[in-house]
This record gives sequence, C-alpha cells and structure tokens, in this order.
Amino acid sequence: MKQNLVCFLCPNSCELTVEETESGLAVRGNRCPRGEAFAKQELLDPQRTLTSSVRIHGAEFPLLSVRSDRPVKKRELLPLMQQLRSVECTAPIKQGDIILSGVGETAVNIIATRTMAAKVRGR
Repeated sequence: MKQNLVCFLCPNSCELTVEETESGLAVRGNRCPRGEAFAKQELLDPQRTLTSSVRIHGAEFPLLSVRSDRPVKKRELLPLMQQLRSVECTAPIKQGDIILSGVGETAVNIIATRTMAAKVRGR
C-alpha cells in the first residue's frame, strides 16, 4: 500500500508518501517530525475539528457558530452534526461557553466561537 498526502500542520505543506512496511508505516517527504505523526494519524485514526452552527434565541442573529474543543474521530462527525440539529441556546453567550458537553465517543465539548449579546428590545 502506498499513499500520498499533503500535511497541513505547518506552513511547509509537505507532500508525504506513506508506505506500509514489515515494521509499520514508513513516511517520506516530511520536513519536520509533525509530518510523520500527521500521516500516521491520518491513515490509522483520522480526526477533524467539528465546526457548525446552532440556533440561538434572543440574539441579533439566528445562528451561533460553534466548534468542538478538540478533534473528533472522522466517523463521529455525522452523528454529532445530527445531534447539533436539535440544539438551541439563548443569548447572551460568550465565546468559549460550552454549548453541549461530553458528546460522542471521545466526550468532546461543543463551544461557542463568538460572543452573542442579547438583542435589545425594540430593535
């Protein structure tokens, strides 16, 4: 098995080649140790930071942007997105506030990525 990847952990954007050997995965093309770790993680257990939005009541805008507080296994993304569909919160919300706690297999928190003040009545 041979796979090509582009590492996005630093500005180098190294073009990596990963091959399976008798002793495990061999990574070539990385200019720093993070590239090797990235390639192995990506092939063995890919993870992403979940970004989305949830409904918010009493704010100037109807949606609040949110993200996971740490990477989530790729296979968990769709179930978590489906769970977020039913989440609603009420203003005011501060950036970093936990909107949903301990979700998914890895028990991540979903946090607000911006502050949303309560809407002033009459506006």
